[in-house]
Amino acid sequence: MPNAPRILVVDDDPDITNLLEIYLQGEGYEADVAASKAEMEKCLEQSRYDLILLDIRLPDGDGFDITRELHKESDAAIIIISRKTSDVDQIVGLELGADDYVSKPFEPRTLLARIKSVLRRYNMSRPMPQDNGTEVSPIAVDGPMNLEIGDWKLDRATYRLTHRDGRQHVLSSNEAGLLAFFVQNEGKVLTRNDLMLAVTGREWEYMDRSIDIMIVRLRKKIEPEPAHPRFIQTVRGSGYIFQNVSSDT
Repeated sequence: MPNAPRILVVDDDPDITNLLEIYLQGEGYEADVAASKAEMEKCLEQSRYDLILLDIRLPDGDGFDITRELHKESDAAIIIISRKTSDVDQIVGLELGADDYVSKPFEPRTLLARIKSVLRRYNMSRPMPQDNGTEVSPIAVDGPMNLEIGDWKLDRATYRLTHRDGRQHVLSSNEAGLLAFFVQNEGKVLTRNDLMLAVTGREWEYMDRSIDIMIVRLRKKIEPEPAHPRFIQTVRGSGYIFQNVSSDT
């Protein structure tokens, strides 16, 4: 298949790597396998990958540390595959830069659905070229360009988030668009579909965790205690609600 997405499976269990290599190739993907961090690094030196399936426990490296390094050095999407199933492990993996987290054992069809979802939003998050050669983000949210979130100020033109004490974060375009949409809809319960439409212009799909992942990352940046959020709160069974409060209260 021309221009087929290229996937690297990193796992020291040959039963898993053999299964996924055959299955993914049968689904039209190009797939390579690595049984260790060292083998993964050799693959990355030789080829460019669209997505990496990464086991947490490797013989020569911790998957969380590897995720952090990959997030800084590679533009490939990352899905962690692990026997660790706790919410804490999943949150840590997402905060370190993973795009999704799939627990073992898994059905190949379920993993395939997650792969398609991650690759779809990974491709949509890339800047889109204009005729004049410049790049623009797919985000388009109406409203003022400078917004206040408690003691933070968001400059939507630069995606820069600045605290009154001088701390700064540079958000991704999607994160900035999502935060702006929350601010402009303060006090309203927003579903994942509402948020997905605002950020990407497409409908939310079952098993698509991109909104949840962005919210985890935003909480890590703006919340005094991300585990006990004040700004972006979860409404169980419905979605999320934003409350604009001072972080000192």
